[in-house]
Amino acid sequence: MSLATEILDSCLVLSRLDQRSRHGLIERILQQLQAYHSTALHGVPPDKHFWIDTLIAWVSGSTVEIASMQTPELLEILVEFAELIAVLDGISASRIAPPRFH
Repeated sequence: MSLATEILDSCLVLSRLDQRSRHGLIERILQQLQAYHSTALHGVPPDKHFWIDTLIAWVSGSTVEIASMQTPELLEILVEFAELIAVLDGISASRIAPPRFH
């Protein structure tokens, strides 16, 4: 199962996830973003991937706050992450096998 699918599955039960589970999901998203940075975007000029650098820095510094968000707000963010991960999976598939973290 891809992380994008796992995120969307988590969205279905988000209101029942405890703080630890939410935090773990955010950590997996962060690890996947870091993996894409070093694999799928390898060789891309830095000025072309500053957006992911900024996103990684924001998520890294905000995991507790993100996991603590109210369910509707977190749901919106998770759906956006799922979409982004799906796009990055597509880019990775065209370059290399996508990294997976469990």
